[in-house]
Amino acid sequence: MDKFTKNAFIACAILCAAIIASFYVGTALGYSMSGGADDRVNTMATAAGGGTAHDSWYAVTQNGEYVGFCAIGIAGGFFCGYLWVMTFEETSKIRDTTDVTRHN
Repeated sequence: MDKFTKNAFIACAILCAAIIASFYVGTALGYSMSGGADDRVNTMATAAGGGTAHDSWYAVTQNGEYVGFCAIGIAGGFFCGYLWVMTFEETSKIRDTTDVTRHN
């Protein structure tokens, strides 16, 4: 197993464990998000501000949120994949191909 695969596997395992642990703690404490976070936040903000709730100037549907988060995830994946070598590898292993000249 190469270094990239090993690091990716370790990072994935750590993130999955953190997500599972946070779900377990939230469930054990009795939190339930069945009403949706947007409705709860809007209700609390309206009560605290003393006004009435109104829609924002943009309306994102639930499918729009899924598409947006998917697009951001894909862009973040490409960005991290592009910068992986510069971030996690030794700089001596990275070659600058612009200064390489061939000698015949």
